[in-house]
Amino acid sequence: MKKKYWSVGAAILAITIFLSFTTNPAEKKEIVLTDAILQFLTIRHYQPLSMDDKLSDRIFNIYLERLDFNKRYLLTEDVEKFRKYQLEIDDQLKAKNFEFFDLSSELIHKRLLETNRYFEKYLAQAFDLSKKENVDTDPEHEEYATSTKELEEKWRKSLKLQVVARVASNLQMQEEAAEKSDTVKIKSIETLESEARQAILDNYQDWYDRVGQMDRADRQSVYLNALISAFDPHSVYMPPRAKARFDVNMAGKYEGIGATLRQKQGYLTVVDMFPGSPSWRGKEMEIGDLIMHVAQGDEPSVDILDMKMEKAVELIKGPKNTKVRLTIKKRDGNIKEISLIRDVVIMEETYSSSLLIQENRNSDKLIGYINLPKFYLDFQDKNGRRCSKDVQTELENLKKDGVEGIIIDLRNNGGGSLPEVVKMAGLFIENGPVVQVKTRAGKPFILDDKDPKTQYSGPLIVLTNYSSASASEIFAAAIQDYQRGIIIGSPSTFGKGTVQRVTDLDDFMPAKLNDIKPFGALSLTVQKYYRINGHTTQLNGVTPDIILPDSYQFLDIGEKEQKFALPVDEIDPVKFSSWEMNYDLKNLQKKSQNRIEKNKDFKLIQENASRLKSESDRSEFPLNLDNYLSMLQNQKKEVKKFEKLMKKATGIILTSLPSDAESLRVDTAKAERTERMIEELGKDIYLTEAVKVMEDILQDERRKTQETR
Repeated sequence: MKKKYWSVGAAILAITIFLSFTTNPAEKKEIVLTDAILQFLTIRHYQPLSMDDKLSDRIFNIYLERLDFNKRYLLTEDVEKFRKYQLEIDDQLKAKNFEFFDLSSELIHKRLLETNRYFEKYLAQAFDLSKKENVDTDPEHEEYATSTKELEEKWRKSLKLQVVARVASNLQMQEEAAEKSDTVKIKSIETLESEARQAILDNYQDWYDRVGQMDRADRQSVYLNALISAFDPHSVYMPPRAKARFDVNMAGKYEGIGATLRQKQGYLTVVDMFPGSPSWRGKEMEIGDLIMHVAQGDEPSVDILDMKMEKAVELIKGPKNTKVRLTIKKRDGNIKEISLIRDVVIMEETYSSSLLIQENRNSDKLIGYINLPKFYLDFQDKNGRRCSKDVQTELENLKKDGVEGIIIDLRNNGGGSLPEVVKMAGLFIENGPVVQVKTRAGKPFILDDKDPKTQYSGPLIVLTNYSSASASEIFAAAIQDYQRGIIIGSPSTFGKGTVQRVTDLDDFMPAKLNDIKPFGALSLTVQKYYRINGHTTQLNGVTPDIILPDSYQFLDIGEKEQKFALPVDEIDPVKFSSWEMNYDLKNLQKKSQNRIEKNKDFKLIQENASRLKSESDRSEFPLNLDNYLSMLQNQKKEVKKFEKLMKKATGIILTSLPSDAESLRVDTAKAERTERMIEELGKDIYLTEAVKVMEDILQDERRKTQETR
């Protein structure tokens, strides 16, 4: 592997020497970055592709779709200009030629500026909502416009649909409010239509402002990622700012004021604040505030009007214990300056948490619940938080509280660190293999749990759904293969059986390039992983032992729906010793199936799945208000059947752990999060069924214990 790394570095050094006196810094950076990515794709990608016409065609189609997915900007003549490069992209990349990229960047920028006037034109005057016409929203059902007149018509219909949808929705809400109160003032359709156009106009202006801030480096990222996506759907180039966001996401913390910001009206607007963060604690900032000026400490303030969002955000972020002064405009128009001391912002929602559960108030069995949103690891701090250590602490606390079984919730957990999932699986098994990993060359190697200690040996259930992916699937598969616990959830997990490695490109750049760093990072698919039984989760996912109905079960989701996903294959199994089960799985499946068949909510979920599939397939919509309202009314009748799903308490009793009592008393933000989690999980029929299955397991164990006596 070191030899491969050296090859990349040597290739970059060679191109650097070649470019030393031939290009300006910006051009040099583009060429070096492109060459580095090509080198990594060739040398390190799990399934390298030949730089030929077939690959060029792939790149072209991905790039064209990303430039204009809805076919609202480019004309047929533009696409024809592009087509002559369809099989030449590979040659241009090898020759360090950016002719196609230059042409496409210039042309899409030109079309964006031209279409700017379309939305301004059509949103400046009232639409005729009585005219009977329809629009098809599926890009695959239409071609690129052959003229600006045809393109304008596409924009007119698209904008009218947005106006009709907003008017119809607001009209419905207005009528519902009027039924509940005599004081509600009914607005005319004309007023609602005017308000809808203004709101949509504001949104488009904000969007075009953001697009206008895109520079050549931003556009190059789109182009390079089209190249990378032709290899597989999970490899990606991350510019420096994207790499910083990735690190924050994995670590669950960053230094700053803790506000979520979005650009609006040229300034940054506050859309959320993390509980416990400086912005939240200060109580002077509110959602909806506009940030107009930023100052560091006691230095003069900087006007951020129309400043590129990433740059403005960087001004607001900063090291812990430093002061930032913000001039904000309140929603009432009042302007004031506030001072905040930056701090480490902990995104607690990304970390593991636990609760205690009883099936009902008469139950004498206590069950532990652990929620794990992702398999996190702080790459920047070796002493930082990691999920395996946090879950081990949760297990110790739950055991102290006397739980008889534990449920681990991996629903919506998209994965994370591979080493961490191996360590976490090791908490529940004796030492042994957890997962097999294969690079593109050589035999698979085994990642083992080397610790003979089992931190928890009692009954175990793992909850999954369609959004449980990657590391979640490794964990669930290992638990299932060892027969260590029972997997419960949607008909399948996501089906991602590949491993990505994030490489900081600066580490491979010679000192001669220090003046044009940073280059960002490359997340590249370098391995596939396999279950210890030799099967793969790639495309297949993990099929639960007990399958529960899911509202999304008929939708096109999962790895199998991704373009250019790596194929399914199998390897030899490895030796491992199964856990000795104290329960009858077939009997548990039968009992659960009986409950599901009798449960009205699960029947409704199955019906809802069919409804969502039907709605997902709909692409044609009426632009006549009466017809649109009729469609909404029919939808409302359908939705009414399902509106109470997951809205009423199921009867299970959830409480916080005694060990958390002190922290909940002093940390009001944590107390709020815990209270909200208890309320939401108390209505969760999936968790409730898992609790009932656990009760069945515990009853089986008790019966067998009594029989042995």
